[in-house]
Amino acid sequence: MPITNVKEIKDARGIDPNTKALLFAKTAGRCELCNKLTIKDVTTGVNLIWGEMAHIYAFSEGGPRAQVDKLRKNDIENLLLACPNCHEKIDKGVQEKYYTVKYLQESKKNHEDRIKLATSFSSEQKTKVLKTVANINNEIVKLSNFDMFQALMVEKLLTSEENCEEINFTQNSGLNNQTYWKSKKQDIDEIIKNFISDLKREKFEHISIFGIGPIPLLMYLGSKLDNKINTKVFQRHRDGESWSWKKGIPKAEYNFSVKKKGSDKNKVSLLLSLSGTINRNLLPTNVKENYMYELSLKGSPNYNFLQTEKDLFHFEKDFTTAISKIKNNHPNLKSIDVFPAVPAPVAIICGRSLNKNSDPKLRIFNTSNKKKFVYSLTINN
Repeated sequence: MPITNVKEIKDARGIDPNTKALLFAKTAGRCELCNKLTIKDVTTGVNLIWGEMAHIYAFSEGGPRAQVDKLRKNDIENLLLACPNCHEKIDKGVQEKYYTVKYLQESKKNHEDRIKLATSFSSEQKTKVLKTVANINNEIVKLSNFDMFQALMVEKLLTSEENCEEINFTQNSGLNNQTYWKSKKQDIDEIIKNFISDLKREKFEHISIFGIGPIPLLMYLGSKLDNKINTKVFQRHRDGESWSWKKGIPKAEYNFSVKKKGSDKNKVSLLLSLSGTINRNLLPTNVKENYMYELSLKGSPNYNFLQTEKDLFHFEKDFTTAISKIKNNHPNLKSIDVFPAVPAPVAIICGRSLNKNSDPKLRIFNTSNKKKFVYSLTINN
């Protein structure tokens, strides 16, 4: 069904039809306060215009934010495209102290600047998004499309909701039992198979990964990704909850060391001590006599070390070097027991950076609430 012509909408306040059309164009038909699409009914899927033009300075003398010399100002600088809910909300008298002229002007500018940036990208800057959310123990996790798109725009990457593939395990608790891990591995296998097929069919040359969930699942997800396609993995920063990579000089440095020599060169453990220190008392009894290596953060492990994308690149380089050194020290090694305390992007990179043909299998262990590590799943097998 065709969208109603903006010029056909009658307005008793005398707003020029060209101004209406320009406002819808500058806002991409989205509410400038909550970002809802106002040119389509999300329930029925019918294309129609239900957005409203709201005044920043009031249209009438008794209206909200009224200013005598600004009354009846119908030019585009004084108009917001708003959904009916936001329009009503900002014009309530009791809300006027919150929805000030300054606030509304800033909202309008930020929204229209964002639309201008998004529509300035070329087709070469398009990306296909893989969004993964899974509960961590009993903690329900959330990741909004709005947060993702904001991070993508900072990186000058273009996508749409239609180009997002979602792995959503938020209906299940992240449990330490083999039924859970086996089931989720099968789900990931199927979704990634379709995702890669869509990549080829739609001729995407870049993918963007956003993930929150149990570390073993994110490592497994990474192991299923093609490391030959250009990929950007995003990080959720705890200070501000933003998904945008920070600018500046990378500060994270990593150290690889031998922690203990074992009696059997075919039994090897790797501790990844980045967001926290691996407590050896929590390791399973049967691995305490393994050869033990550690890739750790120089200084004290902490949650906020991963600030810039280069911090992640440097980790990937040191991780692949560590795997190579372990292989050299242990010829014909079949598997490594891995005990991770890492952020989500690092987990994905651990899986993705493995050489599928020559690197050992990684047996991933998981812990929660300071309980002993328990085997979860194997990657690269």
